[in-house]
Formats: sequence, C-alpha cells, structure tokens
Amino acid sequence: MKSGPATRRLFHVALSCVFALCAAPLQGYAQANADPAQLQNSGIARIDHWLNNVRTTGDPASTRNELAAAQIELQASYLLFSQRQEPARAAWSAIKLGDIQRYLNQWARAVSEYQVALQLAELANRPDYQTKALSELAFSEMNAGSMDAAADHVAEAVRLGANCGNDAFYFDALDTAAELETKRGNLTAAGDYFNRALAIKDRITDKQQLYLAYANGGDIYYQDARGCDARQDPDVCNQLLQLARDNYRKAKAIAQEAGYGYLASAMQNFLGDADTLAGTIQNEQKHNQTLAAMSMFNPTQPKDVLVTEDFAPGALNAQTVAAMENLVRQMQDWLARMQQQGLTVRNLNPDDVWIQGSLAEMKGESNAALPKYRQAVELLEQDRRNLRDPQARSAFMEDKIGYYYSPALILLGQKRYAEAFALFEESRSRAMADMLVSRPLNLGSTKERTLFSDLQSQRTAIAALQGKLFNLTGAADRDQNGKQIADLEAQIAGLQEKYRLLEARIAREAPKLNELTSSKPVTLDSVQRAAAQGRYDVLYYVVTETNVILWHIGGADVEVKKIFLPHAVLAAKAAALHDSLVAPRDSPDAAFNDDVSRQLYLYLVQPVATFIKSRHLLIIPQDELTSIPFQALENPVDGKYVGESLDISYAPSATVLATLETKPNLKNGRLLAVADPEIHDASEEVNAIGALYPGRSKVAAQEQASKADIQTWVGGFDLIHLSVHGKFNPSDPLLSYLQFKPGPSDDGRLTAAEMFGLPLRNNSLVVLSACETGKAQATHSGELVGMVRSLLYAGADTLVLSSWEVNAESTKLWMETFYREGQTREPAEAARLALIAVKSNPAFRHPFFWAPFALTGK
Repeated sequence: MKSGPATRRLFHVALSCVFALCAAPLQGYAQANADPAQLQNSGIARIDHWLNNVRTTGDPASTRNELAAAQIELQASYLLFSQRQEPARAAWSAIKLGDIQRYLNQWARAVSEYQVALQLAELANRPDYQTKALSELAFSEMNAGSMDAAADHVAEAVRLGANCGNDAFYFDALDTAAELETKRGNLTAAGDYFNRALAIKDRITDKQQLYLAYANGGDIYYQDARGCDARQDPDVCNQLLQLARDNYRKAKAIAQEAGYGYLASAMQNFLGDADTLAGTIQNEQKHNQTLAAMSMFNPTQPKDVLVTEDFAPGALNAQTVAAMENLVRQMQDWLARMQQQGLTVRNLNPDDVWIQGSLAEMKGESNAALPKYRQAVELLEQDRRNLRDPQARSAFMEDKIGYYYSPALILLGQKRYAEAFALFEESRSRAMADMLVSRPLNLGSTKERTLFSDLQSQRTAIAALQGKLFNLTGAADRDQNGKQIADLEAQIAGLQEKYRLLEARIAREAPKLNELTSSKPVTLDSVQRAAAQGRYDVLYYVVTETNVILWHIGGADVEVKKIFLPHAVLAAKAAALHDSLVAPRDSPDAAFNDDVSRQLYLYLVQPVATFIKSRHLLIIPQDELTSIPFQALENPVDGKYVGESLDISYAPSATVLATLETKPNLKNGRLLAVADPEIHDASEEVNAIGALYPGRSKVAAQEQASKADIQTWVGGFDLIHLSVHGKFNPSDPLLSYLQFKPGPSDDGRLTAAEMFGLPLRNNSLVVLSACETGKAQATHSGELVGMVRSLLYAGADTLVLSSWEVNAESTKLWMETFYREGQTREPAEAARLALIAVKSNPAFRHPFFWAPFALTGK
C-alpha cells in the first residue's frame, strides 16, 4: 500500500546536509549596502530553480547548492528588512526560509521560521502573509507529529484566507486542511476542504498548486476505497476508486503540461496503485461470495467447527511474497540512493517498519519480526497520543489495527498470552477509554458540562453536513447539484466559525475541557482479578479477515482459541440474524432463523463453553459481533438460548470496563421514571416501577416532559428510567435522539451529542425503554459511537438499552420484571429473569420480543 498523503509533496525530500549560516557573508551584504529586495528575489529564484529541477527529474542533489545560496541570501534580506523596520518584507523572507527548511525535511526548524514569519505578518497587519505562514506552519507541524497544533493553525489559516485577498494563499490553506484531515482519517472533512479549494481553482494560476490539490484529492478517495471490506457495497468501492483515478489523471495532465516529468510519472504510479486496489477488492468480493455459499460454514454440531490453538499465519502465495519482497527492495534501494547523494530520511514511517517485520515473518523469522512490529506500534502510539481530539484519535486508529494484530498473533503462538492481550487491548476502543479516564478531570461544573455538550453538538452537526457534501460531490450527477453543494459549503463554513468561537470560549472559561489524557490499557492479570472479584467469566473477541480469536478469561484460567470463520461469512450471518430478529416488526407471523442462531452459538460460545464456571457472562465483542444479541443464540444440544441459561452483560473493551464502577444498587437507589403518555403502556410501566421505590422516586407520566426537565432532574437520582420514543441515526450516530416535549426554541430532541453533558451521578443506572437506543456505529478499532458512548461519559456505569424498535406490551413486562427482581438480585441476573418472563408468554415467543435489551456494565 502507499504511504500517507503527507508524503505526496514529492519535492519535500529528506536532505541531511544542513547549510551553515556564516556570519561573514551576512556582514558582507550589510557592509556593501546590498539591496534586500534584490537578495530576496535572487533567493526565491534559486528556490524555484531547485524546485523545477526536482519536479522534472526527481533529483534533489544535483542543484542543492542553489538552496544553500538561497538560504544565505534570504537570511541577509531578512536581517536587512528587519533593520529597516519593514516587517511585511521581512515576513516574506522568513516564509521562504521556512520553505527551505521544509524542503530539507527539517520540520522543527521550519516551524520556528514560520512562527517568526507569522509574528512579523501580524505586526505588519498582512492577513495574506498570515494565511501563508499559518498554512505552511500547519503543514510542518503535521509532519513533525504535532497534529493538534497543526489543526489549530490550519483552521485559522482557512478563516483568515477566506478574506485575505490572495486566492493562491487561501487555496493552499484549504489544500493543507484537506491533507491534514486525510492523515487524521477524517475523510469527509477532507473532502469538504478539497471541494472548497476546487470551487476557486479557476482563479489559481500556479500549476503546482493545482497539481498538489488534485493529487491530494485522489488520495482522499483512494484512502476511502482502502477501507472497503465485506460490509461495503461493491458499487460504492468502485465509485471511490474511479474518483481517485479521475483526480490522479488531472494531476498527471497538469504535470505533463508544465513539463514536470517526474511528477507525471509519480501520478502514473498512483494510477497503477488504484488499478491494483480495484483488482484486489474485486477478487476479495468474489472470494467472499464463494465462501458465503460453502456448506462448511453451516455447522450443525460442534465437530463441524474448525477450532485450533495454532496462531501461525497461513501460507502466502508466491505472488504475495514476491510483492512484499519487491516493496522492501524498493525501500532499500531508495534509502541507498539517498545515502549516495548525501541525503537521509529522518522520520521513521510505521508502514516501512511494519513491512520489514512482515517480510521477516514470511521467511519464518518470527523473533526477528516481533521487534519490528513492536517498533511500528510504538510509532503509531506516539502519533495517537499527539491528538487531543477523541474523534481524531478514533479515526486515526480505524485502518491501523492490523499493526497491533501482527505481533499479537506471534505472541499467541508462543503462548505469551499477557503480552498478546495487551496489544489487542491497545488497539480497541482507545478513544472512548481516553474520554472516560479524562472525565473526572473535565466535567466539574454545570457550565463545563454545557460547554462540552455544545461542542459535541456543533462537531456532530458539521460532520453530518460534511458527510452529505462528500456524497454529493462524489456522485455521478455532481454538476447538477451545484446550488445544493454551494449551500452546504456555506452552511459548513458558518458552523465552523461558530465552532471556532465556542473553542475560543472554552479556552478562556473552561480550559480543562481541552485536556484529553491517554488511558493505560488494562493487563490480562487485572482482568482476571476483576472477573474473580465480580464472579463473572469474560468472552473477548478479536475479528480478523479469516478467523475469530476467542478468549475465555476466568478468575483462575485463560484459554484462547482460533475459530476458522472468515470475516465475510461472519458479516453475512450477523446480518441474517439481525434481519430475522426484527422481522416481526413488519410481518407479525415471521419465523425466527434458528439455523443461524445455532450456527453462531457453535462458532462464538461452544468452543469455550466447558470453561465457563460462573452464571454471569461478560461479552466484549468486536465489529459485526457488536450487533449480535448473544442472549438470542441457541445451544443446539439442549435447545436453550444463552440468555435463559446465563446472565449476560456487555462492554466495548476491557479497559472501558475497568473504568466503570461497581454494580448499581437497584434496591436502595433513588429513581427518576419518565414516560411519554402517548406511548401505549408507558405510563402504566413507570407507575408500576415507581411503586417499588416509595419515597425515593419521581414519576413523570401525566404529561410529556421537556428536554430541559430531564437535564434538570437527572442529577438528583442514580436510577434513571425513560420510557419515550427514540430514533437511531445510522449516518450520524451522535444525532440519534430521545424525543421529549418540543419547546419554543427547540424540537424536544435530546441527541446523543447532547447527552455528553447530562449531569448523571457516578455509578448510576440508565434504562432507556425506547426504540433503538442501544444501536451504535461500531468501528474496526472497537469504538462505539452513539448513546452508549455519551451516557458512559456523562457518568453512568450501567446501561440497559434496546437494539431495535420494541413492542410496547412486551417491553412493559420486561421492565417491570427487571426492577422487581432487581430488589433482591444483581442487574445481570434481573435482566435474565426479565427475559425469561417475556419468553414464557406464548404471544412473545419470538426473540424480537424478549431479546432486544442489552445490559452494558458489570
């Protein structure tokens, strides 16, 4: 695969030679009363000559003396302009000095030069030079690993650039913003900036700027296509690749017209990469279809499932091995050429280190591969820790979990379970765990909660519009949607300005909200101790392309199994089970797909069933497994469902689980129970529950409560029960909502984004007796985006939420039983008894009625 888009500025080579600035030449210029403008123009001309040579030939060494001379001339012009108190001209010299350091790959020095240039531009009141300095400062910080600083500076560059009077500088700012968001994994935001740049392309005369923009635009769509997997629509994948090709072709045509042979050949290589990826995706899709049709993946008894403890990678075909060896050869040849020319690369690339580890592993040298893999992981962790925004951390990890899996599987093969578990856990739900660890530091007051909730809501609204824009601009009929695209861009720009002002207010009034610490993943030993103390067994799942890795973690023992179940087959079975579970919503007589339920039991539970010692099973799923209600999996041996035999609860990761407090006190807690009186049986449900808490409850069922009421009331109770309408938004999960009474200035929707700011008590239980409240967007890196994430951050430690649209009558029975049994039993056991009570009613035998509610927590 290609390296990241930041490396696409091909003339930013890694020159190791640092040209010393001698005092004598500078003094000579001053004593000779040299013209600083002439020195500046001469220095810039030398830079341009070097750039044109690199763009044409790809050779940075033959004309490197031009950069040395340019640096001396520009430094002299900078000093002379400073002496004459001409800050604008001095700023331009400083910008060009920063450019030289940028071309030399000396990112820290470039940052220093651009910071000086920015100060001078501000002193000169030159918003155009400020825009330019900020844009290049952000690009240098991005390559130096300071992603948050880069994000702040490029946002300011875009804001200033819109009215700075220089279209070229504004275009650069938008292009840098697009490249930064691509590197952070936020491709919809990258697409937004790219399209805003294209909107002014006709006013850009510098062919190099247009070349870079189209190259980066191609990267956006290419990176998105790389994320295609078994769940993706093939037509969408192909469309993304076609958009990538279109942009690469435009960049190639620009390079050819300008006579930049080297850059044109580079674009041809990128087009080849796109064609290769298209073939790979097509072959994988055909392979997945073949696998899904194979009878071997329809087991009826335990012996039909292939379970092993051999974690060695499968044999690779000769073509794959040859391709990997070729990649390593290319990298080694390139490094050798750099050394021959006196050039070096200072920044280690995780991709390159990982490839070296992969090649060693393919040769059977696992002990040599392991340190390379670990080095790649540490490089990624350094980059991840440099991001302060949880969404950025989540997006950054989305396509990188394979880096963690490679060494983990070697360690599993060597029975080094603790080290392997640490790597798996390091790759999972890290952004969510970081947020929960940071929570006690941040939300100390009502004001801070409100500001944080507003920040999440603004960010979610921007992301939703950017998603719409990304889809429109990538559609075949883009040209017919010009007005709609322009309107969306204007709306996004307006919201981004509001977001900037809100961030500025937070920096002044609640700076702690900008602090995001890094969670330390829990150890296998600590998970075992917690399981022993909590009297539960953990089933921990890792989904790979060909297998499911199943961990059983008990208080006294650990077992790890590899189950042969290709990802595509798992995805198909999970989808079939879900469709069967929700079918009665539209067809009351629909039958449940017992076959798939039994098959998934045989794959996901049976291989470790004999090791389960307790009655409480805590599930830590991943990928499609997050959509499977394990309580609805049937044991083909005795015909019982898991939810009948075992108490079931869930957690996104072991580290997130460790941040949650002990189980809530259902018997002695204080209850807030709110119902929408228009929902059938809702008022009766909350009144019955409230009767279990005499003198310790507030029941609101006579009239619909408002969102403001809920935000005011919840802080006084540790048991929150809301029986209202809910709606999941699959496109933007943080826009999922609970519906309350509309007010004069709001629609009554309490969104998942707003729930971040709810003043929930610690160790509280939140029960949402509503439709789809437990649905979430599950990412490859184990992040859950939806109400689960929001409510845990707001202070809840235990959740009871629904996975689909529920039936009012069966829900009433489930809830009343849950609270009644909870007076003497723990929540997970109370949930099991509630399930049995509903299932025992002949009218509710289908799992649609008794399996929708899942308990998150201990």
